[in-house]
Amino acid sequence: MADTRFTESAAAVSTALEHDIIASLFKTDAKEDLIRILARIEALADYPAKASLIDYAQKAIALKDRLELLQTRERGLMALIETAQSLTAIRDIDQVLQAIVNRARNLIGCDIGYLSIYDRERGDFYVRATDGAFSEKFKQIRVPRDVGICGFVARNRSAYCSSDYEADSRFAHTNLIDSAVTDEDIKSILGVPLLSGSQVIGVLFVGDRYIRAYNAWEMSILSTLAAHASVAIENARLFEQSQDALRQASEANKQLAQQTADTQIAAEAHERLTTLVARGGGVKELCDMVATMLDGDVVCLDEGEQPAYTALATAHGAPDHHDRNASHDNYSAQDKIHAALVESRTLGKSVTAFATEAGICRVSAVVGGRGMLGGLVIYTRQELNDVAVRIFERSSVVTGVVLLSLERNEAAARSEIPIVLRSLLSQPQHDPEKLAHQLDRHGINPAKPMYLMRIKPTGSDLGYFINRMRKLSPLANTLIDEIDGVLVMIGSAGNSRQTKEAVTKFFTEHTREKIHGVMSEPVEHLSDLPASNEGLCRCLDLLPLLGSAGAIFDESALSLYSILFKDKSRSDVNAFLSSALGKLFTEADARKVELARTLICYLDQGHNAKAAAAILGIHINTFRQRLDMMNAILADWTHSGRALEVHIALRLWQLQDWRRTE
Repeated sequence: MADTRFTESAAAVSTALEHDIIASLFKTDAKEDLIRILARIEALADYPAKASLIDYAQKAIALKDRLELLQTRERGLMALIETAQSLTAIRDIDQVLQAIVNRARNLIGCDIGYLSIYDRERGDFYVRATDGAFSEKFKQIRVPRDVGICGFVARNRSAYCSSDYEADSRFAHTNLIDSAVTDEDIKSILGVPLLSGSQVIGVLFVGDRYIRAYNAWEMSILSTLAAHASVAIENARLFEQSQDALRQASEANKQLAQQTADTQIAAEAHERLTTLVARGGGVKELCDMVATMLDGDVVCLDEGEQPAYTALATAHGAPDHHDRNASHDNYSAQDKIHAALVESRTLGKSVTAFATEAGICRVSAVVGGRGMLGGLVIYTRQELNDVAVRIFERSSVVTGVVLLSLERNEAAARSEIPIVLRSLLSQPQHDPEKLAHQLDRHGINPAKPMYLMRIKPTGSDLGYFINRMRKLSPLANTLIDEIDGVLVMIGSAGNSRQTKEAVTKFFTEHTREKIHGVMSEPVEHLSDLPASNEGLCRCLDLLPLLGSAGAIFDESALSLYSILFKDKSRSDVNAFLSSALGKLFTEADARKVELARTLICYLDQGHNAKAAAAILGIHINTFRQRLDMMNAILADWTHSGRALEVHIALRLWQLQDWRRTE
């Protein structure tokens, strides 16, 4: 009876345990439950079904292990598929490499993952991406192909694992590599190659900081990941190449479009310049056009490097080169422009003369058949681009054509000037009607009063002076040439004052020449020019006797003395002054010079003391005191006839420039 009850109880327990085993198989992570059930079965007393129940529990545990393995592999394969999909979506090579390392570490569940890429130029591998690494020394390691696990995998193009890196002797060790691995505290390593065709492009590693073995599935899954990674890397590389090619093509298209636009701009500019010249445009119009096109101040220099014409920018105003010269010493700027002209002529292209905070000065030599014709200078706020430089250089070529044309026209017109001048001044004049026509052709109306001027510089390069003076604005319609070593000019009397001032300024500021010059009174008729010329010759001969140089005198101030002292010497002039003025004529006495000024003013005002005092700006009593002093020095100056002689002498002394005695 007792045996029967035991059997029934054991059967009930067995049935319950079987239900528990079956229930555990359907639970997640229930392997521990099955192990506990097996322990309970083994603890039961022996009975006929115990052995079969133990076998049943062990098979359940094995089945659970199998299920877990399959589930793990399924998760790995799913992760691998997700990895492949995500890698194909990444285009940046660095992001691809980092994603590969992250996935490898997560799939295998290791402490560290890293990727070494082959450097074709240096012939070794270097760490390109890491996950879980903390050692900078390890991240910077470079491994040759013949050493280390990396070299072994690359040479054999197959996976390699090491459970104990330090003790593994199947590959060549080096102190540098071992030190880096030790610094990262890596004990176990699994590496698989990244292949592109038959070429190893890198090695993918996972590692742990403890000694462990890697099973075949882990090696397989990592190898599969490496295969996907190789494709992703190659795709990313090709994508980068295509992007680079696209960028290069886009840049080339931009450059081509820019070059086309630049060529069009240059062609249009050249057409405008050519059209300007074809319709007879001159230097003025040319400079204005260049200034407008290039937005700068343009100066055309003549062959003497003097400004012939200046055109200012109109768009928004280029920097004022006058202010520029003030801050950038004017003479230094001229020297640099001169040097730039020489360099430009040598190189055959424009050059930068100088640059300041205000802007850039660029120069292009204007060269003609016989050499340098001048130069074209442009001042701009910023450096000209290549197209603008080409336009500027073409403008200088066109300027050369214009200057050559003008030079030929001027040469043709100038060729008759010496003959016309000599014919006008000869006695008697031949064919007055023809001479009148020639004057009119040179811009001088023969029916209106004219002036005649004679200038004798101390230098001998009269041709240079003539060429320079012809470019002065007031002398635009003036006949000028050299006759017997003297510069002779004929022009309209209405322009005589401006001409006199311009010529005086020219010799004073632009040359170091001391000149003797005389300008005639207005000549009413063409036939009066020879007589006027004779009078000017006498006046010009007088000036050296007076010691007066550097000025142009009016004929009216010299005509009387030119007759009185014809064929006389300077000592004769001084003798006359001493005789007429007595003790008053003392060149070194400033007090007597002041008295002489007072007396000549008094005589000029017809002995009107009040008017003379007002002109001198002194009180009438002071003026009378000076007259009293004059009476003491020159007692007889008030006698009949004596006043005229004194007046003439004072005028002559004044012409000698008595200011030199002060």
